[in-house]
Amino acid sequence: MATPKEVSGAGPETLRQLGEMAITSEILVGSEDLAEILHRLAQRAMEVTGADYAAISTFDEQGLLTRFIYTGISEEHARRLGKPPTGRGLLGALANQDRPIRLESTREHAKFTGWPAEHPDMDVFLGVPIRAGERTIGSLYMTREAGRPPFSEVDEVAALVLALQAAAVVSLVMAREGNGRLQLFEERVRIAHDLHDGTIQTLYALGLECDAMTSRSDFPPEVKETLHGAVQRINELIADIRTYITMLEASTPSGPPNLTRDLAFVIRQIVPQTMMSVVNISAAALQELTAQESDDLLYIAREAMSNSVRHGAPTKIAIDLRQTSEATVLTVQDNGVGFDEATTRRGLGTVTMRTRCERLGAELTVIPIPGMGTTVRIAIPRRYDEQEEETDD
Repeated sequence: MATPKEVSGAGPETLRQLGEMAITSEILVGSEDLAEILHRLAQRAMEVTGADYAAISTFDEQGLLTRFIYTGISEEHARRLGKPPTGRGLLGALANQDRPIRLESTREHAKFTGWPAEHPDMDVFLGVPIRAGERTIGSLYMTREAGRPPFSEVDEVAALVLALQAAAVVSLVMAREGNGRLQLFEERVRIAHDLHDGTIQTLYALGLECDAMTSRSDFPPEVKETLHGAVQRINELIADIRTYITMLEASTPSGPPNLTRDLAFVIRQIVPQTMMSVVNISAAALQELTAQESDDLLYIAREAMSNSVRHGAPTKIAIDLRQTSEATVLTVQDNGVGFDEATTRRGLGTVTMRTRCERLGAELTVIPIPGMGTTVRIAIPRRYDEQEEETDD
């Protein structure tokens, strides 16, 4: 990480601005959730540099952008912008930088490719890499609108000090998060093996025993009919558990949770190429989710898609993640045959979906329309802090 350089003519304003950086440590205390920490760092970057807008990103080991958390843009405006940046152009250039980029106008930089429609006219730019060891693990981006004064050397030094603090905190949380996902995967594999070697074998033996008893001549017809039904239900349960095992053992991309990347990965695993899939992910919704919420939503989406493909015979599946004023909402919808809730057995996957929703404090709604398809909707109530509530008033 580049060290803060000497600032020519450093006076009271310089000392005041650098002294404020001590506040950052207090702001970061009390949270181990990476999304929340990144949001606080982005907000802090805007404050210490006097930017109109600020953002922070993280990169994976290949230099690809994995998270993009912003501040200064309203949620309504963010929803109109759609998907977050993918790390191309000027933002991506910082992935390979070890020094800041300070521009009086973004148009000066060879990597600048322009802003999408309805994007604020950000012109003055300051980008600072967040370095851990010899690798850039993220970047801070600060911008001002056209016509505003450029960032100064003092602003650059303040952002550099903030990037040093960010490097220490973010690298630690990313390491914990990565280890947690590794441990979670190992636990999933262990559970899958236990289900296969223990539960399925026991159910299979029970099914054989029930099936053998249906041939006994001393059992009346109604008992034999009950036994036939038991065998059928045992076979259905075994099929459910086998599907569940497959999902537990399914590999997932390494690294921290990222719904944009992970949903695309799951779609490639589950949805046949002959079936159309449409994904719409709102940047505003994505940045509010914690790592645990992202993992749970990924599982629920995987289960919903699996049910659609196996039972619904659809030609199209649509996945939508967006933010309303009250909730972060994931919807999985297909145009398949639907089902009748009154006559359809609730499988193991559906039970697990409901369990995960309860853990999230989320509302799960399943809307089947026979002959027209099925919609699965998960709504996670939004979290507001006191400052947001005061702003909303």
